[in-house]
Amino acid sequence: MRKIVVQMSLSLDGFFEGPGGDIGWHQVDEELHQHFNDVIAPMGGFLSGRVSHELRHERVR
Repeated sequence: MRKIVVQMSLSLDGFFEGPGGDIGWHQVDEELHQHFNDVIAPMGGFLSGRVSHELRHERVR
């Protein structure tokens, strides 16, 4: 049976974004980036929310 893994980003006060949707405070260093790559490497699929999906596509363009 396959596993479903859920990952959420949330600050201690319950909000991830700053005023106006700002996420500039969120910094991913090499160690964290490698960790995420290691976690998602064996996945057969990836489901993201609308805002995350749109952010990803803005960076690719």
